[in-house]
Amino acid sequence: MDTTPEKRVAQHNALINARFSLVPLQMRLFVALLSRIDFDDVDFKEHFIPLDELVFERRGGSAYEQVDEMCKGLASFTLYIEELEEKTRKRRRKPSFTYIPLMAEAGYRADLGGVIASFNPKIMPYLLQLRESGNFTMADMQQVLKLKSPQSLRIYWLLKEYADFGRRTMSVEELRFVLGIDEQEYPRFSNFKARVLDKAQSEIADTDIPFTYELEREGKTVARIKFLFQQLAASATKKTLPKAAEWAEALLQIGVSQRSILTIAEQLENDEYDVDYIAFVVRIVETQFRKGKIKKPAGAIYKALIDKYLLADYTAAKAAKGNAPKKKTLVTTDQPAEVAFRLREIREMYDNPGPYAQRQKRAETFEQHLQQVYLQVGFQVEQRDGEAWLVKQQ
Repeated sequence: MDTTPEKRVAQHNALINARFSLVPLQMRLFVALLSRIDFDDVDFKEHFIPLDELVFERRGGSAYEQVDEMCKGLASFTLYIEELEEKTRKRRRKPSFTYIPLMAEAGYRADLGGVIASFNPKIMPYLLQLRESGNFTMADMQQVLKLKSPQSLRIYWLLKEYADFGRRTMSVEELRFVLGIDEQEYPRFSNFKARVLDKAQSEIADTDIPFTYELEREGKTVARIKFLFQQLAASATKKTLPKAAEWAEALLQIGVSQRSILTIAEQLENDEYDVDYIAFVVRIVETQFRKGKIKKPAGAIYKALIDKYLLADYTAAKAAKGNAPKKKTLVTTDQPAEVAFRLREIREMYDNPGPYAQRQKRAETFEQHLQQVYLQVGFQVEQRDGEAWLVKQQ
C-alpha cells in the first residue's frame, strides 16, 4: 500500500453520509482498496491485498478463517446511499436513497497469502473522477491509517466533510443511522457515548482533525451532538510549500474553501504550476469580477487553477517579461492596499453557490458565513457611498 504522506484519498460526500456498518476486517479491506485508487482512475481495478494489511495480531488458521469468512460476508454487504444526478453527480435537492452492493468480488487466496478484491462498478460515481463533481472530501492516507475502529473512521470522514467550518451538529438519531447502529445496540446513551463518541474522540485525537463535543438536550434526553474541531492539515502544507501561508490566506480571504486549497496544494507539490500562476489567476478573475463578467470569483479561481485553462496565457506573459517573477507571493507592488467586496455581492454568492461551494457545506445562516469566512480573518464592514462593503487592509 502507498502510505507516503503525499498519498491522499477521497470519497463523495454522499458516500460519507451513507448508512453502513463495517467490522474491523471489512474496514481494513475498504481502506486498503481506497488507498489503491488514483485520482485520475476511470474504472475500478482488481487488487491483491496481502494478509499483513488485514490481520495485525493473530496468525495461523484462525486468522485465515476469519479473513475467509469476512470475504464471504462481503458478498451480501450493501450501502444505503443517496442516488446522484446522472450527469452532474451532485446530490439531489430531494434525496432519493437506494441499496448498492459494495464489492464486485472479495475472495481469500491461500496460495497467494491474501485477498483478491475490487469495488462494485455501481459505486464508481462515489469514488472515481470526483474532481468533476466538486462534491467530495479528501483525507491524508497517513491520517486514515491511524484509526482502528470502523465507527471512528466514519466519524472522522463526517468531520472532514465540514473541516472548513470547524463544527458539525448531528442528531443522535442521524448519527446512529449513518453509523448503522440500531436502537437495540447501546440503548442507553451513556453506553453509546462511551463505546462510540469517547472512543472516536480518543482515536481521532491523534489525527489532523481532533475534536471535542457538546451534548444538546431536549428535557432530559440528549437530542443532538455538536462536534467542535479544527483542521490541522494546513500546518503540514506550510512546511512543504513556498510562501504557503501567504497564498493560502489570500485564497481563503477571497472565499476559496480550505478543502479546495488543499487540492491546489497538491497540484503545486506535483509541479503542475508555480505559485505565481495563482497570483496571475487571482488578478484576472478579480478584473472580470469588477467588470461584472463573473458572479462567483472563488469558484472561478478554483476552476482556473484546477483546469489550468489560463496557464498558456500566464506562460506567455511570463516569457514576455524576459525573466521569471522574483518573488513568489500573491502580494505584489501593483496590488491595492486593501481587499474589498460589496456585501450584497457576497450575499449573492452565498445564496447562489457555484459547483465548488456546495450548499450542504455552508454555514446555516449568512451571518455565520460572514463571520467564518471574512470577519474572523480581519475583514470589517464599512459604509461607502451608501453601500455596505467588506474591507480588509493589507
